[in-house]
Amino acid sequence: MAEPTTHPWYRFIDDDIERRTRAGVGFTNLISPRPYALDPETLQGFVDRNALIREFQRITRDVFLASLHGEADPAIAETVLAEQPPERGREFHLKLAERHLALPLYFRTDEPAPGAIAEVQCPASGWEIADQVHALYRAFPDDFDPAERSFDPLIDNLAASLRARFGDGLVIHHLTGNASRPHGVHYTVQRLREAGIRHFAWDAVHWKDCGFVRAHEFYDLRYNGFFDQWMEACEDGELFFDHPPTPLYDAKVTMAWPFWAKAREYYPDEIRGIFPHTEIITPEGFHLPDGTWISLDEYCRLGQGRRRSYVKFGSHHPTLNWGSRAVYHTGSFSGPALRALFDRICADTAAGHLWVAQDARLLAEPATAVSRSGEDVKFDGYTKLSAFYTPEGLAGLMAMQERAQKVHGSLNTVVSAAY
Repeated sequence: MAEPTTHPWYRFIDDDIERRTRAGVGFTNLISPRPYALDPETLQGFVDRNALIREFQRITRDVFLASLHGEADPAIAETVLAEQPPERGREFHLKLAERHLALPLYFRTDEPAPGAIAEVQCPASGWEIADQVHALYRAFPDDFDPAERSFDPLIDNLAASLRARFGDGLVIHHLTGNASRPHGVHYTVQRLREAGIRHFAWDAVHWKDCGFVRAHEFYDLRYNGFFDQWMEACEDGELFFDHPPTPLYDAKVTMAWPFWAKAREYYPDEIRGIFPHTEIITPEGFHLPDGTWISLDEYCRLGQGRRRSYVKFGSHHPTLNWGSRAVYHTGSFSGPALRALFDRICADTAAGHLWVAQDARLLAEPATAVSRSGEDVKFDGYTKLSAFYTPEGLAGLMAMQERAQKVHGSLNTVVSAAY
């Protein structure tokens, strides 16, 4: 599928993707000529954060349930459940069994600066990108010098974790409809199948054989035709969810709970410390990271260089809570344009869909890549580090670099594995 002028690195990954998926998409980022180097202390920080993230998820679940049952401020649960219909709101959650509320197993974090987790996504996209870059390094040892590093295949680590937890007979049902990179999920499925893990709709298995269901958001689970059967099998201990059947792990508003007066007391400082300061936006305003209260109009009047927050859709409606949508750096807006955005946010808030303001942690540094045609690409940009976690711990790291302050996957995003 590759053109004759395509650089060998891209030709290798394109052919690998085509062979496994028949998708015809190819590699959709730029490739850095070297891995992204981390000092030992920074790398250890990623290792240590696995336990802290899981503790954050446990506390958040327990606080939500306490609020739902009137044992904590009811307003806490309402930040997630407001205006939701019965089949996914309060009535639905009151019927959930303990097994339904098991914590997520596999997830990815995004850190715009090491030690500041801007998002946690379960199970998230991008596993295949890191795996493809690892494979590239191993295929071109003279270009990337793998002798000095351990380039373990990320998806092999995932397969080993799945097999250790669920046994050799595991059958997975992986929903791809609402994944932001469905072709990437297809690649991951094929890699796992090569490792001997069967998948419904890909292998000769019945849906009743499935013991593990993976989805990229709660909506995809809730409105699937098998949902009721999955819930029954889960309650009987015969099936497990990767993304639990609740919007708690979709809604970004829960990242504000450790800082919010109504929920702050439940989170220790070490948990609060792994996130940038995150606040629920109200029509009256919000708190800045230093504790100062500021109205929306006052914030709009600040100079662009002084507006150092992202605003993010905090609820879990799939039209906005998807990929990199509804995430804006306020410093890139003029005052009137930002006021118009706040008007939209206030309208959403009135409808029960909250937004959050999150302190912008930025890592500005030069980026270098090799283009598809073999030309050098260099620019001053911003870096985002993504960590991939299994229950056993850190499984891999990926760096993305882009000119824009909101770093995400695009044709101009430079990708490398981080070590």
